[in-house]
Amino acid sequence: MSARNFTLVFLALTLAGCANFTVMNDASKWTTELASSESPPSGPCCIYDDLHRLMLEGALVSGKMDGTWTSWASSGGRLVVWSYHQGVRSGPVEMWYGPLAYPEARGRLKLEGRFVDGEYDGPVTRYYPSGERQSVRVYEHGVLKSCQYWSPSGREQSVAAAKADASEELQADLTYLAALEDMVRRSLAQGHRDIETNMVLPNTALEPTPTAP
Repeated sequence: MSARNFTLVFLALTLAGCANFTVMNDASKWTTELASSESPPSGPCCIYDDLHRLMLEGALVSGKMDGTWTSWASSGGRLVVWSYHQGVRSGPVEMWYGPLAYPEARGRLKLEGRFVDGEYDGPVTRYYPSGERQSVRVYEHGVLKSCQYWSPSGREQSVAAAKADASEELQADLTYLAALEDMVRRSLAQGHRDIETNMVLPNTALEPTPTAP
């Protein structure tokens, strides 16, 4: 397992609230529940840790992530809901604070935005654990067009400071989603497979992302 892959999986599972090191290090201990035995797989897909706690669920089309996917904390709360079209990030994305890093803010919205053809497009709003708005980044086909950033006390920061924070936030967002995608790839490659022909996906579709004020 490469150092990069270990770092990505460590990040995703830490945010999900998993504390078992063997789970992070060994995807063969995970269970991947699929709707059929075809290869590459298509249909609903659920990925569980070694204690059979749901970590990820979504759908595959010819082995590629498609439609709405959800990342779950080990305690059962949602961490991320985001979407794909034929393996490319496309559609709304929402993130919530998890119980491990921010127990006082668990379940509170952390970020909302939208991807188009794999890139952020439109406003991306991030919130503090308190629920107060932290930043608004506006993208056009992945290019940052404007940004605003507020301190925890509500004071708006300078344009230069906002741009610096925007760059850091973008990297954090993309690294987190890449970690989840890596978990899906590793689970399909290494995890134990269960075939459940009657699997159906829950209705986890997101409402359209509101525009930032």
